[in-house]
Amino acid sequence: MVLRFDARDVSGFKLLFSLAIMYGLMSFVVHSVIYTKFIKPLGIDAPLDRFSEARAVEHVRVLSHDIGNRQEGHPGLREAAEYIKAQLERMKERAGSNIRIEIEENVVSGSFAMLFLGHGISFDYRNLTNILMRISSIDSKHSDPSVLVNAHFDTTLGSPGAADCGSCVASLLEIARIIIDSGWVPPRPIILLFNGAEESFLLGANGFMRTHKWRDSIGAFINVEATGTGGLDVVCQSGPGSWPSYVYAQSAIYPMANSAAQDIFPVIPGDTDYRMFSQDYGSIPGLDIIFLFGGYHYHASSDTVDRLLPGSMQARGDNLYSMVKAFAESSKLKNDHERESLGDAHDYNDEQAVFFDYLTWFMIFYSRRIALMLHSIPIAIFLIMPFLLRMMNYGLYCCFVTLYDFVKGMILHATGIMLAIIFPVIFSILRLLFSSYGMNWFANPYLAFLMFTPISLIGLLIPRTVFRVLPLSQDVSILKTSKEALSDEARFWGAFGFYALLTLAYLLAGFTGGFLTFFASASMLLAWISFYLSINFCGHQSVRV
Repeated sequence: MVLRFDARDVSGFKLLFSLAIMYGLMSFVVHSVIYTKFIKPLGIDAPLDRFSEARAVEHVRVLSHDIGNRQEGHPGLREAAEYIKAQLERMKERAGSNIRIEIEENVVSGSFAMLFLGHGISFDYRNLTNILMRISSIDSKHSDPSVLVNAHFDTTLGSPGAADCGSCVASLLEIARIIIDSGWVPPRPIILLFNGAEESFLLGANGFMRTHKWRDSIGAFINVEATGTGGLDVVCQSGPGSWPSYVYAQSAIYPMANSAAQDIFPVIPGDTDYRMFSQDYGSIPGLDIIFLFGGYHYHASSDTVDRLLPGSMQARGDNLYSMVKAFAESSKLKNDHERESLGDAHDYNDEQAVFFDYLTWFMIFYSRRIALMLHSIPIAIFLIMPFLLRMMNYGLYCCFVTLYDFVKGMILHATGIMLAIIFPVIFSILRLLFSSYGMNWFANPYLAFLMFTPISLIGLLIPRTVFRVLPLSQDVSILKTSKEALSDEARFWGAFGFYALLTLAYLLAGFTGGFLTFFASASMLLAWISFYLSINFCGHQSVRV
């Protein structure tokens, strides 16, 4: 049997090959970005005014390897506090005469109650240690609004805590060194808080916010955390208002933030010190920045220094230093008294903005007011399109019938999306019944792709397989178009309408991640315009091959 290919087959293979190359390159770029492979870590001999990942890693090595377990009641926690304080004291000795360095070992005690996962919990704690450094100009006052940067040096039981959160502590130590060695005199005080009890329900941050004399001076904060060993250092929470995220968008060297993360984070069964500063005891504007990748080492014995992803701490450090400078130089930085006096008139109380980065190259940031207008455009296009397609030639009745078919296409697409979600869930449940390895895919992402993506695609394609030709309300004889073409049109605009409606509903519900579905619908619109222009200029056959 001889296989013969005509010119159309060759053109089709060329198209498929081109698509494979394009998606391969896209995958390579995305993989390089999320694993920070494009960032070159600076070495030990890096300039003194630059953040050096190599210098920071040496601190991580001491905390996680030389000292080891750093839990409350374990000698390692005290050794870590002494190491941090000793490093800060060394920096103080070489500080210039135009800068003031204050270092404190703050022992906190107290009690409080909080809601966690819907349950009320009460705590009573005694003699927990925080280490603090305040860097300010020689003529600064204690009431001057300040910028707080927080990291915890305790770990969970059995974990060396290299990433969580030795990497955070090391980043702060390197930031302190840069400020002192570079000769930069911050226009507003910078407070570095190394707190010794985050893993035990945020007790260290609670003690600081309830008892320390500097708490009322804080005008903004940055909390650094880790739920993995590196990769994207994502802004998972920001607020109150849009000012903190705006400062991040303006200052981050490698922006890694999107507002959709803020919609997801409240669902996650966990908390960070961000809660103490911005919600429970302060309402201070701030950011919660977290390492996300390598989560299978999180709170595990494998959270060691050799697991840290190269380039991750370099990106975090460069971003941190730039953000600290931006917050310190901002005219909107206000202490607690000034914020209270300004009340609702201040920008802190505006609504959350929509923001996202593009492959860490740049950030797009726009207000909720603009989002309300912008995200309403797709649904308006969906409602207008039947009239643009049919009104001139077929009249008003045909327009409404076409809209009805588009709605059918929307329902069909929504059904496919729901099945694409439900099928992997059912597969996971059935798999648990026959396998003792419940989450073996967690440490191997490619297994998750191979296991769940095909199942999801099956669910997505079932409605199209069942309804090969969409049940149409339009009269084929009047439109003089095949049922297949009208079905394809209804499916396309139905899918467009689904994402358009989801975009608007997402925004009206108070969420800020609707840009995802907005750009899905915008991409579909651009694809349709390109297809339409190709048909008009090149002919139908050249497009469909």
